[in-house]
Amino acid sequence: MKFLPLADLQPGMKIARSIIGRKKSFMLAKGNILTPEFIEHLRVGGYSGAYISDAFTEDVEAEPAISDETFQDGIEAIAEANIGEIVTVSSTMVDEICSRENVFPDMFDLRTFDDYTYHHSVSVAIYAVTVGKAMGLSQEDLNLLGLAGLCHDLGKEKIPKEVLNKPGKLTDEEFNVIKAHPKAGYDLLYDKSEIPAVVRQAVICHHENENGTGYPNGLSGDKIPLFAKIIHVVDVYDALTSRRVYKEPNTPVDALDYLMGGCDTLFDKDVVAAALDVLPSYPPGIEVWLSNGESGIVISHTTNSLRPRIKLYESNRIVDLDNDKEYFTVNIVKSGYLTQTAEKVEQLNENRTGRSDRRKKILYVSDRMIESRQMRNTLEEEFDFDLVNSGSAAIEYIRSKPRPDLLIIDLDIGGGISGLAILRTLRRDGYGPEDLTVMFVGSAKDKETIIKCQALKAVDYILKPINPMYVRTRVEIVLNKNFLFA
Repeated sequence: MKFLPLADLQPGMKIARSIIGRKKSFMLAKGNILTPEFIEHLRVGGYSGAYISDAFTEDVEAEPAISDETFQDGIEAIAEANIGEIVTVSSTMVDEICSRENVFPDMFDLRTFDDYTYHHSVSVAIYAVTVGKAMGLSQEDLNLLGLAGLCHDLGKEKIPKEVLNKPGKLTDEEFNVIKAHPKAGYDLLYDKSEIPAVVRQAVICHHENENGTGYPNGLSGDKIPLFAKIIHVVDVYDALTSRRVYKEPNTPVDALDYLMGGCDTLFDKDVVAAALDVLPSYPPGIEVWLSNGESGIVISHTTNSLRPRIKLYESNRIVDLDNDKEYFTVNIVKSGYLTQTAEKVEQLNENRTGRSDRRKKILYVSDRMIESRQMRNTLEEEFDFDLVNSGSAAIEYIRSKPRPDLLIIDLDIGGGISGLAILRTLRRDGYGPEDLTVMFVGSAKDKETIIKCQALKAVDYILKPINPMYVRTRVEIVLNKNFLFA
């Protein structure tokens, strides 16, 4: 079994894993042979690719976390908002996951653009139950958690399809429409006797952030229910690794890197730690390239998710990166999941909306040389990057030059003008949030600091140490209004 991106699929290849859709939609069963018509169906539907079987990968096999039948039942129940059936699917799903000693939800969910929300909800429920199991939750709690995962996006049925599936960037007004979906889901479930209060609370709180910057209520820390914290983490993981009409998918490694970077700001660190234990960095069937020049297919996990067992192309040998002594210093340098896309996601979106491809400018304000170099290395490939090392220089820059698309200020900057004072001065000068988009980075974890940043209409606060994947993704979300995790 081997995962191939859509661009690499060829007529005559044999499907190794069924592609599941709604009962009335296109489906492709395991064992079918690809035809040009099937491949065109996959392309038009927006599928990311398919698992195929060949002689080299016949010993690569990964058991899905739940059966195809249960997965499809979940899709149908969510699409029809059939609460009774959703409850039944949740119970079956948890029974199947708990019946296995070790569960790794390590196969990509092959979904069409049109069915995204339904597939996403089932995947989030699977991930949530798997993470909850790793955290030691009882089966009773896992049943409730799975139910919350299946229900978490039911409120999106209230969102117009042209907004939900918009290929370009969302306006602020459109994003506000999407931000209403947790409350809409809560309201839909409110009078359903089958849905306990703890599930409804998880649904309404699954976009709340640890630092209080989430929605709809700006809850933080211990005020966010545990189930909501778990769903938040796996919801973002699935959004990152999914293909959407406005973005190509990130690799699982990048998604996990993003989760780590968001600990204590967006995500609960204990939940992220559990997710790292059960969400694989390199799922079986994925091509990988090694630092010693060899390449092959991942065939199974080891105890270290970053160092799986691999079948090498040239030698046909199976190596264990975690235990084979001669491979102790060999690392994976690239994986083959959707590497064919030459354009950046933001460029694809620019083209869809008819906007220019002008590189956006970022001004970073910091007097810390090492951190400034890290930030430059992180951002300069995709953006025009300028750096000033004092508050006075930053203020003069904004006053005298064309404004940057994003101003990033280090709250820990020394000298006579603090990071907050820089923005206060600029706001007094008349540079409002519509004129000057500002993001802070800093080492302070207290909510008082976050509140001060929000009061000055800053759009984000990133906690140090700087995590490259996390910073790049947050910057792209702010600049492109793609709102990946809505």
